[in-house]
Amino acid sequence: MSSQQRLLAYVMAHKGRMVCALFCGLLMTGCTLFVATLIKWFTAVASNESVLDYAIVKFGLRHGWFEPSQAPAALMMAAAGLMVLINIPRSVFAFTNNYLIASVTARIGTDVREDVYAHLQTLPLRFFHRSRIGDILSRMSVDVALIQNSSAIVVQAIDGPLMVIGGLGKMALISWQLTAWTIIFVPLMGLAINRLTRKIRRLTTATQSRFADVSTTIEESIHGVRIIKAFGMEDYEIKRFNRANNNSLAATLRYWRRNAVVAPIVELMGSIAAALLMIIGGRMLVSGSIKFPDLAEFMVLAFYVAGSAKQFGRLGATYQQTLAAGERVFEILDTKSDVPDAPDAVVLKDVEGCVECRNVSFEYNPNEPVIVDLSFKIDPGEVVAIVGPSGAGKSTIADLILRFYDVDAGEIYIEGHDIRQINTRSLREHMAMVPQETILFSGTIAENISYGRPGTDMSDIIDAAKAANAHDFILQCPNGYDTELGEGGVGLSGGQRQRISIARALLKNPKILILDEATSSLDAASEGIVQEALDRLMRGRSTLVIAHRLSTVKNANKIFVMDKGRVIESGSFDELMVSGGLFEQLYKTQFRTQEAK
Repeated sequence: MSSQQRLLAYVMAHKGRMVCALFCGLLMTGCTLFVATLIKWFTAVASNESVLDYAIVKFGLRHGWFEPSQAPAALMMAAAGLMVLINIPRSVFAFTNNYLIASVTARIGTDVREDVYAHLQTLPLRFFHRSRIGDILSRMSVDVALIQNSSAIVVQAIDGPLMVIGGLGKMALISWQLTAWTIIFVPLMGLAINRLTRKIRRLTTATQSRFADVSTTIEESIHGVRIIKAFGMEDYEIKRFNRANNNSLAATLRYWRRNAVVAPIVELMGSIAAALLMIIGGRMLVSGSIKFPDLAEFMVLAFYVAGSAKQFGRLGATYQQTLAAGERVFEILDTKSDVPDAPDAVVLKDVEGCVECRNVSFEYNPNEPVIVDLSFKIDPGEVVAIVGPSGAGKSTIADLILRFYDVDAGEIYIEGHDIRQINTRSLREHMAMVPQETILFSGTIAENISYGRPGTDMSDIIDAAKAANAHDFILQCPNGYDTELGEGGVGLSGGQRQRISIARALLKNPKILILDEATSSLDAASEGIVQEALDRLMRGRSTLVIAHRLSTVKNANKIFVMDKGRVIESGSFDELMVSGGLFEQLYKTQFRTQEAK
């Protein structure tokens, strides 16, 4: 389906309002065309033409409303009164038409944003790792706004043709010869508009892409402000932003140079057409083949038609701009998940917590293996730890078990089911993760704790917070559990944020728990409090611990040591400590200090 068809589908979702807008546009056009007739009446009086042929005068004379000598004045008064009266309903129709169109375009923008956001939630981590946040935000905000704000397209697409068709029809009744000359210019103007607006879609895409670069630069600088200041890179970042900003300016100016030339050229063509009509009409007036009031009405109608036709110049430019924005938005909607559910996916129930990896291999980029032939098993209620140097592939295992990615070779089983045959939502319902970098959302503390189970009773939220050693510090917050958190939990310490994350996992009550270096960023004091909460969290659950800290590894049932994507050692803590292998080296270099504390 083309971009035009997809955009039209969003419009047709509100066809009821569009039909009402079309009807109001039709009535508004009728009122506007009648104004030309009123001008004809004025002209008839001003040019001393006989007014006795006008139906409204004959009607008044028949009923004795005035004498024949008063006919010109009566026609003038009637025209003036009707000029005022006709603009009252015309204004009402115009308001209703414009409001209905605006309401449709606002709803279209809302519908598109909702569809894009919903689709983003279905996309895998790979998409977000390969995409720039600034570019995604630009498409969801600026590009959707371009689609939404293109109400002029719809207004002109409705009102313009009505005015052109209605005006030409009435002009043909006055003089088919002049109308024929008018029609000649229509395809010429259409050809000129098409040639002038052809490049606008490409220029719009380039402009939006450059603006996305600006958004990305801003987003990166805000998130990295501490590093920028710590390394004294403010001047460098200013130059980097200015470079992106100036590139955006250059792209914008290229777009507007092309866009700005459309209206003047169309205006010039319209002026030439009007001048020729005046010359031809003047000659017809001299020859007596047309009366002056009729010529006046015709020229007024011609200007109305020309005005509507000239709108198509701006319409063409806006149309191309909207298509470009639509293509950028639809590019996201057309992105398919690389971890789709199988057609016959199993809904996971009665989970005990059995997890098994069999000969699993995985790579993010071709020929760059991250996991190689990995096999291990977690029995229900068992704690399995994975340790190894940075880049060994430890966190990737967590992502694979959660099915953020699909394995390239081998299988991962949950309760004996290959996770590729399990409904993804039901798979993750039985899992919880406590990451190293705690993610909190804007909202209250209670809402963050109940994130995995919205609508939970406050008593259950408090119980989870108590079990996570978070209750006491929450009560000290300004509004307790109703305290609003800033972005990312600003105002809370790392340990406090981590305990809220643990409370969130406790409230979800999963059978399978993944701790991805959950205490590695904490100081010793915070670690003790958090570790106590983690011990409660792990109780009775199958737990995969990815760790650097001895405190979360020492009591594990099994420990797997990884290096360069492979398991090179396995066993209990005591067994590995006397093996003389990599684990003992890691202990001496990384863990001894923690044990001493």
